[in-house]
Amino acid sequence: MSWLKLYGPRLFNAVKHDIQQRYAGSVLGSFWAILYPLFMVSFYATVYVVIFRIRVPSLSPEVYTVLVMSGLSAVLMFSESISAGLGAIVNQRSLLLNTVFPAELLPPRSVLASQVPSLVALMFASIAAVFLRSASPVAILVVPMTWILLIMFLIGLVWIFSLIALVLRDIQQGVNIINMSMMVLSPMAYTPDMVPSALKFIIWLNPISYFILCLQAPLALGSWPSPAAMIGAICLGIGTFLVGLTFFRRARFAFVDYA
Repeated sequence: MSWLKLYGPRLFNAVKHDIQQRYAGSVLGSFWAILYPLFMVSFYATVYVVIFRIRVPSLSPEVYTVLVMSGLSAVLMFSESISAGLGAIVNQRSLLLNTVFPAELLPPRSVLASQVPSLVALMFASIAAVFLRSASPVAILVVPMTWILLIMFLIGLVWIFSLIALVLRDIQQGVNIINMSMMVLSPMAYTPDMVPSALKFIIWLNPISYFILCLQAPLALGSWPSPAAMIGAICLGIGTFLVGLTFFRRARFAFVDYA
């Protein structure tokens, strides 16, 4: 809270500027913030529901689509945030030792400015869940808290890897592989019960899975997330944020020569 009080206003203005710049100059402007997630949701819903005809026991095809949409929103957020965040320091090296706009605000700025498409996807999922009556009342509490924890997790990751990217540029080249792996190995379109027991460890080794399960449970399954998913999301969100902030503050001066 003290960190937000100190840097909140400057961070808010920077994020607002980045969002405006993201859609500046395009014909459709900010309408792309709706079109992009709508296209992604439609694409994956068509692939899984119509083409592959995947079914989850006890879920109608419409509610299964909500399951995919809620999982996709977290995957989109991860993909957008990591892609933008890894270059936060590399592309703005002059700010690494800046005191007017602290360098530690650059990764949170990138992550927060990347929220729009994923938030729109989550909004679609929430509206559909309410309309189909698959949502549980606990979603009012669980969904916002999960989203905040996911933001904290991603900011922590970007604090760490945006500095490392100054030395190991291969991280930026491999970001597409990372994003694809997270998408394929996450339970975006299936539940853990559908996975053979011998392969369930893959789900729990994927950090994004905990956040996906915490979003899917109250929106598509009408229940609380499992204790394992909730504990994992809390530990990953808060723990990664604190570790990332500590690493950035202590290590950024060691990376000045690479900037």
